[in-house]
Amino acid sequence: MTSLTPSRQPQIEPGREQGRSHPAAISSTVAKAFGIVDILASRVETGFSLAELSAMIGMPKSTTHRYLATLLELGLAERSSTDRFRLGTKVIELAGSFLANSDLRNESQPILLELAENTGETIHLSVPSGTEVVYIAKIESRHTWGMFSHIGTRLPMYCTALGKATLAFSAGNLLQKVLAEPLKPRTPNTITSAQALEAELAFIRSQGFAIDEEENEVGICCTGAPILDYTGLAIAAISVSGPRERMDRERCIQLGPSVREAAQRISKRRGFVGDKNHEGEA
Repeated sequence: MTSLTPSRQPQIEPGREQGRSHPAAISSTVAKAFGIVDILASRVETGFSLAELSAMIGMPKSTTHRYLATLLELGLAERSSTDRFRLGTKVIELAGSFLANSDLRNESQPILLELAENTGETIHLSVPSGTEVVYIAKIESRHTWGMFSHIGTRLPMYCTALGKATLAFSAGNLLQKVLAEPLKPRTPNTITSAQALEAELAFIRSQGFAIDEEENEVGICCTGAPILDYTGLAIAAISVSGPRERMDRERCIQLGPSVREAAQRISKRRGFVGDKNHEGEA
């Protein structure tokens, strides 16, 4: 978990979709257009110049400009008075429609609000997307010193409480995908060895919740638990997050059972009934 928007800069190759590779199944034109939208999403306030976008997407300025012209026409991008490009309001409309109709988000809301009231810290709900998790709901901390994060933020699974909780209760092929790429250190506490991550996931399965002890961002600690469907596999996760001064390791562990219990209640609404292998877990 983190308090900051990730700084990843997507590079979309023809015939390749983020997190998956189906060269024959997707359009490179659509992939490149989405790549531009994805880049624009990484810097919402200031946007990008045409030259910056051209360099980041790996296309000539003239080609990039043609893509932008289409995105502008569709409302997916907008152009400022200083000739910088940023996300358009159509993206907000689409995201709002998705979130408004998200059964998981709506079903989770009362439980998330209760967890926020009981802990006083920031609450996030995420869903998996490839080898990352994406925030689909957030409840702010009641403290003045809270966290900067927003719905739509994408974070790696291997170094976040939400991600590790999801990964621990997912099919084994997801872990293989995570380990197919180097586990890059985001802080001095990040787990960067496959063996250490596998051991961590086994421990998470035994206790039903995960802890991010400044593994994704220095100064931020989190406790997360998975939301399971009727098959017993993770379809989402929830977490409690806060600055280390309030959320040290001891408090993260203390909050673990509460986060796990909240996730269990949401899991039941998604059809999970539990069995001897999951009793006491999330």
